[in-house]
Amino acid sequence: MIKKTTILLLILSILLTFASCKDKGSDFSDETSTTTEDKIPSVDVESMNFEFTERDLSASYDENNITKILLKDEATTINGKGISVEKNRLSITEGGTYIFSGKLSNGDITVNSTGDDKVQIVLNNVSIANTDGPAIYIKNCKKAFITAQENTKNTVSDGSSYTFTDADSDIDGAIFSKCDLTLNGKGTLTVNGNNKHGIVSKDDLILNISELTVSAKNVALNGKDCVKINDGNYTLYAGSDAIRSDNTEEENRGFVYINNGNLTSETQNDAIQAETLVKIENCNLTAKTGGGSENASYNSNGDFNSEWGFSGPYGENNTQNSETTEESAKGIKCTSDIIINNGIFSIDSADDSIHSNASVNIASGEFTLSSGDDGIHADASLSINGGSIIIEKSYEGIEATDIIVSDGNLNITAYDDGFNAAGGNDSSSVNERPGQNMFAGTTGTLTFNGGYTVIDASGDGLDSNGELTLNGGTVLVSGPENGGNGALDYGSTATVTGGTLIALGSVGMAENFTSAENQAACLVTFNSQPASSIFAVCDESNNVLISFTPKKEYQCAVITSPDIQAEKTYTLFGNADISNANSDGYTCNGVLKSGDALVSITPDSNVYGSGSGMGMNGAPGGNMGGRGPSGKDMPQGGFNGQKPDKRF
Repeated sequence: MIKKTTILLLILSILLTFASCKDKGSDFSDETSTTTEDKIPSVDVESMNFEFTERDLSASYDENNITKILLKDEATTINGKGISVEKNRLSITEGGTYIFSGKLSNGDITVNSTGDDKVQIVLNNVSIANTDGPAIYIKNCKKAFITAQENTKNTVSDGSSYTFTDADSDIDGAIFSKCDLTLNGKGTLTVNGNNKHGIVSKDDLILNISELTVSAKNVALNGKDCVKINDGNYTLYAGSDAIRSDNTEEENRGFVYINNGNLTSETQNDAIQAETLVKIENCNLTAKTGGGSENASYNSNGDFNSEWGFSGPYGENNTQNSETTEESAKGIKCTSDIIINNGIFSIDSADDSIHSNASVNIASGEFTLSSGDDGIHADASLSINGGSIIIEKSYEGIEATDIIVSDGNLNITAYDDGFNAAGGNDSSSVNERPGQNMFAGTTGTLTFNGGYTVIDASGDGLDSNGELTLNGGTVLVSGPENGGNGALDYGSTATVTGGTLIALGSVGMAENFTSAENQAACLVTFNSQPASSIFAVCDESNNVLISFTPKKEYQCAVITSPDIQAEKTYTLFGNADISNANSDGYTCNGVLKSGDALVSITPDSNVYGSGSGMGMNGAPGGNMGGRGPSGKDMPQGGFNGQKPDKRF
């Protein structure tokens, strides 16, 4: 986290005495740690029903067993049985298929059959508006289907206030069902929820419709037991959430499952919210919440605004900072687990882009996230096993108690920490941004097993309140310029067994790994270097072993690679011109064309130049540089380092 106190430079003897006493828990001295066991509900995934029935997926019906209705104000006609009309109020009392066409300017359809009946409502170029209640009300049947017939356009709307009542239910949607409800068909349907919600099912809400547009004063799609989407195109505007499942009583209910589909949403609150599970197999999601990440703007000092809030074109005036509300403006949110196996996600959120109060597991997918708070957050564990994740803007990029990166391409920009592994839970502070200084604790693990990760962080690049481990992959850190943070920051141990890391930043709180196997890990300081020029580590033949172009000025490097071994000599270059570098300036097999030689090192052990900041470069034998014209520390090399007298 960004430190708010000014760190005074002390004399070297004091630094050597107290460097090992840095208290990783001090950043959270006013916080109370909460164990994950206290707050994470159990998730019974095996008992959840992610299946779609044949009838969910098919919009067909028996042409020989149908009832046809032509809607017309005060003159509706019926051809068939099972339905009656009184003025503009239609009542279905038997199971079967009912095909509607025409228009009602003030009327409704109510289904009230037996609990064993299935009712299919087919919309064939229909427009239904009800000024004082829902347009379609499914009061009683076993299961209801609303089918938008192929090549038709249909619209249903409710009124801004209801006089329509039901003693057994609080009816609050333009389409409202007390039983399982499926929307399907190859036509289009537009739903206007002028009173509160757009489409509500008190049981399962299942969607497999070609094109659905919902505008709602509150929630666009609400399925209490679950919301399941198989395919289709969905455009959702909501004063609250776009998609919500809110059953908190049953452990196998209250989930959102998306198997396929294209979703575009603009909401005041969350795009997707579930109680027990969000599971996405494949989805193209474009979401803007709370007016977007721009609502977490910066003040004149370059800090996040302390009075955080969000706004949007839907819903009432913003009251999200009230102590009595738990509303948020997150992209994908779940009280328990989030599982994402594939998809394309573009989320611009005033709050976290992806948030779980338990665990997040990302197997694959393409993510472009811009967040007013965390890019991806989990109270417990967060696992990334593949995909492409670009976090364009965030307060903290990726945050959880335990974070494991095993594969994938990650590019993270963070105002504070790039990765933050810490125990505790994340909640909103009144009149502050969500999660500010609230994710607290002295535990946490951050592990890299593979993948390619690039971080641009103004706070700590990699921050673990417990253990930091590099087993594999490539990690490139453009770390802090201020002396109160470090490119690496950990609470107990930092271990290397494999992989490649370049972490560049300020020298003030610089830390190296505590142990390394199979390769050397080196902390080296040198004269301050400018941003946006390539940093390179070369062998004695000027072959580039590793390189990186940082976004910010730096005066310290932590480097490790299988090609960096103890007892061998390496030269570190700034302002390098090299071959084979990618857009990040990274290569592991380039050739140095030119550059400024910063320092030469010959590590005498696998941990070289370890130390804890404040201008100090390790012990024993660490060298501390003098003061340059800018007043910044300008150390002269790492552990037993020698500053070369050359420019290549």
